[in-house]
Amino acid sequence: MEIEQLLAERADLADAELQALLGGIKPPELAMAVAYAIASKGKRIRSALVTLSSEAVGGTAYDASFAAASIELIHSSSLVLDDVIDKSEKRRGSDTVHKKWGTDMALLTVQVLAALSLKLASRDPRLIRAIADSLLYMGEGEAMELVDYARDKNTYIDLAFRKTGSLFGSAAEVGSLVGGGDEKQTESLLKFGSHIGIAFQIRDDILDCISSENDLGKPVKKDLFMGRPSIVVIDALNSGISLDDMMKCNNGQLMHLVSDSIDYAEETAREELRNAMAHIEKIDDSPAREKLITLGEYIISRSK
Repeated sequence: MEIEQLLAERADLADAELQALLGGIKPPELAMAVAYAIASKGKRIRSALVTLSSEAVGGTAYDASFAAASIELIHSSSLVLDDVIDKSEKRRGSDTVHKKWGTDMALLTVQVLAALSLKLASRDPRLIRAIADSLLYMGEGEAMELVDYARDKNTYIDLAFRKTGSLFGSAAEVGSLVGGGDEKQTESLLKFGSHIGIAFQIRDDILDCISSENDLGKPVKKDLFMGRPSIVVIDALNSGISLDDMMKCNNGQLMHLVSDSIDYAEETAREELRNAMAHIEKIDDSPAREKLITLGEYIISRSK
C-alpha cells in the first residue's frame, strides 16, 4: 500500500534522530531499557503526521524530523507507562519493558523518554508548550480510565481526546510550527490531528473486539477484562448487554453479541474523521494535504 510505504519512509527520518540520543545514558541497564522501548516501534503514524503537517504549510519533512522524533519519544513513554498500569506482558509481540526489567526500571524509562523528548523539542522552544500540553492531557486520560470516568459517548470522546487525540493534535501542531505555518494553519492542523487521534482510539477499541492476539501482537479483549472504557463496551452496556455475558464470549461470539455496538463505534470513528476533514479543508491544496487526508482514512480502516 502507498500509505504503508509513506509511513516507513517517515519513520526512517524520526529513527535517525532517535538513534543519536542513546549514547551516554547510565547505568547500562537503563540505557538498554530506553533503547528497547524506542526500538519497539509501530507504524510511526505520529511521525508521518508531524512531517506531512510541516510540508502542508510549506516546510520540509527533513527539517521536521527532530520534532517527529520528539513526538515519538512521548508516544513511547506513554506505551511503557500504559503497560505498567495494565500489567501487560506483551507489546507488539514482544515482552514489555517492565516484564524484562521490572516496574521500577520501566518507570525510570518513562521519565528518561520524556526528558529526551523535551531535549529534542528545545531546538525550537515553541514546541515545548505543545509537548507539555500532550503530557498533561495523557496523564489525565490515564487517570480517567482508572476512576471509570467514561460512561457515555460524550465522556468517552473526552477521554479519547486526552488519552490519544491530544498527542496526534500536538504532532500536527509542532509540524506546522517548524514548517512555518501561521496561527490559523497551525490551529487547523492541531484540530485535524486531534480528531484523527480520537478516530484512531476508536479503531483500537474495535480491533480489541474483532482481532486475534496474533494480529495485534498483544492480548485482545484487554479493555473488557481490565474494566477499561471502550466505546464498544460502553455502548453495549448502555444497550442492555451485561458485562458477564461479554466476558464469557470468545472473540467470534463477542463480535456477534456486540455487533450493533461495533457498527456504532465505526460510525463514531467516521464522524471524527469528518470533523477532521472540515479542518484540513482550511489548508491550501497540496500533495501533503492529500496525504494527510489519506492518512486519516487509513486510520479508521487499519487492521492493527
